[in-house]
Parts: sequence; structure tokens; C-alpha cells
Amino acid sequence: MNFVHFCSDPSPVTSGVPQGSVIGPLLFLVLIGDIDKNVAHSFLSSFADDTRLLREVKGVRDASSLQKDLESVYQWAEDNNASFNEKKFEALRIGIDEILKITTNYTAPNGTIISEKDHLRDLGITMSADGSFSQHIKNMCQSANNMCSWILRTFQSRSPELMLTLWKSLVLPILDYCSQLWSPSKIGLIQQIENVQKVFTRKINSHCREDYWDRLRLFNLYSLERRRERYRIIYVWKMLEGMVPNLSGNGKIIPKTSLRFGRTCYIPRITSYSKKLQNLRNGSFCVKGPTLFNCMPPHIRNLRGVELSVFKKELDAFLRTIADEPLAQGYSLGRRAESNSLLHMIPASRQEII
Repeated sequence: MNFVHFCSDPSPVTSGVPQGSVIGPLLFLVLIGDIDKNVAHSFLSSFADDTRLLREVKGVRDASSLQKDLESVYQWAEDNNASFNEKKFEALRIGIDEILKITTNYTAPNGTIISEKDHLRDLGITMSADGSFSQHIKNMCQSANNMCSWILRTFQSRSPELMLTLWKSLVLPILDYCSQLWSPSKIGLIQQIENVQKVFTRKINSHCREDYWDRLRLFNLYSLERRRERYRIIYVWKMLEGMVPNLSGNGKIIPKTSLRFGRTCYIPRITSYSKKLQNLRNGSFCVKGPTLFNCMPPHIRNLRGVELSVFKKELDAFLRTIADEPLAQGYSLGRRAESNSLLHMIPASRQEII
């Protein structure tokens, strides 16, 4: 059977599309497809109806270029019969150069000053002006604790089967969301997150008096820190296998292969003289992710062309052989390594086996 395709004549659109319609999202994507056509100096990204401009500012000229790109986006809106809600415009300045922060960005065409914030929520992640994710972790732990409280108020049973099912389906998604990005390195933040699981598992009947490390083994749970490192290793492998987009610029995950070590990742050098910036850089995904991947045994790093489930199975089989002793309040005595990170626990576990 032969099919003949016909195209209808173009017609001007003078009205919007009802919210919730089937064709609405497609028409919206067609509309915003060229929103960045005149953005010459900045990086523009959009997700649904959220759009952001990103620009590295090293001087007044860079700030002026950012303003020009902002004005071009407003011009696009005018050309396409659209309008922005200026009250929702917010600016976040990340950096330590206070001189550059005196520059001001304006909306167009009436020139309203865009309000500057110390913290902004972007696709579920709270970004902070100091480059850390301490505020996000605080908000996330509060949400997780609220969910735990709701579970304990709503369900009378404290059976392991019910409690673990509720924990995995309702609480863990809050604690795991985008953890590849914000996973902390500071001991205080690690303990703050770990305490959520420590307190909740203590409520489970017949195991409430067990040591926290023992409860993890009995319930076949990873510590929350181990989960975050596991996610980072998986995401690095997915980048190397082309399953997800790689990072850009200096943060790109670059593989290298040798006969002796197999496939590993290049670790970017830290060139900053500031201790604070060094710590932020060392804890970032582009540095910590490849470092964790490199500490895996060769038979895991060299897995190529297999399903994700196969990689996860091999990774989990290895991780179960490594002691999981999370940093929690009151659990410092008897520790075999300085932290529960795989970077410290793998060498310690190997020494114990030897």
C-alpha cells in the first residue's frame, strides 16, 4: 500500500493552546526552539518553561555581554508574541570576586533590576552562591524527615517488610535525587544525611537495639554515602559508554587505557591556590566521580558494550565485599579507615584480607 503525504497551508496562530492538551507540549517546543538564536556570548538552557542564562564574568565587558544576551531573549519574546513574568527573574552569582558582583543586570524593556539571591532552586536542586550544597542538603533532610514522620504517624505496624518498603519507595527517592551532583565531602553534612536512615531503621521492630552498622547488614542496605558513591561510579560508566551526555569543557570525563591498568579516567588537576576552591573542586563530580571509578577493580572498569543491569550486578557484587561503616554520631571507635568512602575503605579491606 502506497501512502501519499500532504502538508497543509501555513496559517498564523493568534491564540494559545488549552493547558493539558495533547498537542500543547509539541507546539510549545516548536515555539521555543529558536529562543537562543541571537544569544552570542552566554550559554542558554531550557527545561519546559524554565530558561536560564549562564555566563562567566571576568570584567565589566563580560557583564555587558550578558546583558546584551538577556536583551536578545526579550527581543525574541516580543517577536514571537510572548511575555515573561519579570517578578520570577532571579540572579545567582557564584564566585569570590566581590568587585565583579557590583554589576547589575536588568530586564528589558522597562529596565527592572533582577533581584539577586543567595540560594536558587533549579530543577529540584538548591544552588548556592558559595558553590556548596549545604542549603540543599538542609532542605532535603527536612523533607526526608517530614516523610519519615508521616510514615510513622500513618502506619501502626513496624514490621521490617513494611517499613523497608516504605523507606525505599518514599524516602530514598528524596535522598538520592541528583546526588551525583551535590554529594558532600564534609563530615558534618555526611552525618546529617546519614542520621535520617539511622533514626528510621531504629524504629523497626525486633532490630531497634541493634548497632546501626549491624542493621545495615541485616536489612541488606547500603549506607547513604555508599549509595551516593555507587551512583557516581555508575554515571561515569554510562558517560564512557555513551549512554548519557558527557560533561563539557574542563569537566569532561576523559578515558584512557593501558595494558597494565585497563580502562581508567583522567583526573583533572586542581590549580587553585584557595583551599576552599580546592575542596569544592575535589568534591565535585568531575573529580570525585573519575577517582571513584578508578578505584574499582579492572574487571568492572573494563566492562564494555554490556547492559546497564550487568554493570550494576558486577558492581554490587564487589561493593558487598567492602565494609560499610558510615560516619554517624557515636560510631567513631573501632573504625578501620578515616572515612567510609570507597577511596579509604577499599585499601583497608584489602589489608584486612591479606
